[in-house]
This record gives sequence, structure tokens and C-alpha cells, in this order.
Amino acid sequence: MIMRKYSILFVTGVVLSLLSAMLSSCKKNHETPVKPKLSFSETTKTVKESDGTIDITMTLDQPAPEAIDVTWELSGTATDKVAAGTTGNTDYEITSSYLDTKIKKGETSGTITINLYSDFLLEDDEIIEIDIKNVDSDNIEITRDDIIKITLQQEDGLLVGLQWPAPTATLNADMDIIVRYGANTSTWDQILTGSANPSFTGPEYVFLPNVLTYAAYGVSYTYYDGTLDPLNFTVTFAHFVNGAFEATALQQTFNAAYTAANKNKWTDPNTTLVVQTFEKVSGAFTIPSAITVPAAGSRLGASSQIVSTLKKGDGPLSNSNLIRSLFNRK
Repeated sequence: MIMRKYSILFVTGVVLSLLSAMLSSCKKNHETPVKPKLSFSETTKTVKESDGTIDITMTLDQPAPEAIDVTWELSGTATDKVAAGTTGNTDYEITSSYLDTKIKKGETSGTITINLYSDFLLEDDEIIEIDIKNVDSDNIEITRDDIIKITLQQEDGLLVGLQWPAPTATLNADMDIIVRYGANTSTWDQILTGSANPSFTGPEYVFLPNVLTYAAYGVSYTYYDGTLDPLNFTVTFAHFVNGAFEATALQQTFNAAYTAANKNKWTDPNTTLVVQTFEKVSGAFTIPSAITVPAAGSRLGASSQIVSTLKKGDGPLSNSNLIRSLFNRK
């Protein structure tokens, strides 16, 4: 009787174990699978305009169960090439698929590739914001880390600023700055950039990013129109590095004076005269030459090599706090 009792208990235990295992298996089979979670690998990023190409990665915390297509939107203060069109200033370009990213089955990441643009502007920080909007699969969960904010900082370079006296009731002047480049300081290929606001109030400035590799640079400071005679002006060369101008003591300042004979109400900037030069040697801009003031006139002979789309009214597109701080303007 005792052995029979233990046998019954043993069989009962085995049955209960089997039933428990079966119930557990059934429960697992009916559990909803955990969906892979989609997010950006980072939610903030800081870059410079000169960084060239950057990759932004969106990730899954487990392999994609199927091929998926993730759609996203762009916003922020920086302007992409598509939004800028053919006439606007472009800060960056999406060089991967525009506004959507594909992640293959079994993979855990997708990439948005951005080409950052260098330019001739000195600007305050700008923002590129990318927001994941949708994924074409019910098997993927979008997390709260679905937005990345990229801070686009001003690249390093050289600012050339032109200042002249503020206008009075009877005395005024309108000056422009035009920069050429070439193989040496006597042979110019093209006009690189310029600032030609139709204003009797300065300053005018151009910014030359360090990524430029031309060997030589020639600058024109034109007396476009006005009544000042003489017209005393100042040119400041200030390097911009890591978000700030170099100390005032390290900046180069040049003073010169034009007379009414130097007025040059140009219609074609190709005829303006180079009066100051500098070069780029071993990746660095050299100290500029002194300003050469012609006795009369300020025109350069026509050259078929020099071409430009610069026109009167073109000037810096940025009202940067950086510029105001350099020239102590409120």
C-alpha cells in the first residue's frame, strides 16, 4: 500500500509538470512579439560648415523583421538645397534618398547623408532638424528619440572688413569690396566674391573660408559714389577660429584715402582695380600687402579671363551678431 501510494504521487507530479509546461508553451505562443524600436542613434550633434559630408544614423534595437521604409521631415533655420531652389542660399544638401530611408530585412540601421556647404558668409549658428514621421510597417515602434537637432556652426576663415565715415547731411560715400583669385598676385582668373550694398553706411565685408585653396587673392575697394573728398577708409583683416575672432592685437588694419578722382561708379565689376593682395601658403592666408591708391581713377583694363555675376546691390546675406561684435555695431 505504501509503494502504491508513492507511485500515485509520482505519476501525479509528472502529469502536473507536463500540464504546466503545456500551459506555459500555449501562453508564450499567444504573447505579442516585442516590436523592434526605431530611433536616432543620437538626438543632438554639432558640426562645422567645413566638415563636408556627415552621416546621421537611425537604428533598430533588433534586426528588422522585414524591409522597411522610414519617412522623415526637415526643418530648422538652415536651408537645404531643395528648399533653396535655384536662387536661395544653400547651407546643406541631402545626398542620400531625400526624405526617406530604407532599412533592409535583418539589418539594424539606416543612414541619412548630408553634404554641408562652405560659403562666403559669416553667420550665427544654424539648426538642421530631422524628424522621423512614419514607417511603412506595423511591426516597428517609433520611440521618443525620433528627432535629431544638428547645430551647424560657422567654419573658420578670414574676414575682410571695409569701413568708412558715417554719412552726414552733406558728406557721404558708398564703397564696395570685390575679391578676385588667381595663380599669383599679378594674374587674376575670376571674381570670387564681393559685397556691394547700395548704402552710404558701412561696413562692407567678405568672408573667405579656410577651405579655399587658391594661391593668390586680390581685393578692390571702390569709391562707388559720394561727396567725401578725401574719403578716408579702414580695412581690417581678422581671422575667425573656433567661433570667435582673434584678439584685436593680432588683427591687421590698413588705412588709406581716396579722392573724388577715384570714384568708380562701375556697372561691370570686372573693370575695378585690385589695390591690395595676399596669398595662401601652406594652408594659411599671408599678411596682406599695403593698399595701393591710384592717382586717379580706379579701373582695371578689361580682361577676358575675369567673369562675374556680382552686381550692385549684392552684399552679405547675414546680419550676424559676429559682424556687429567685430565692428562694435549695435
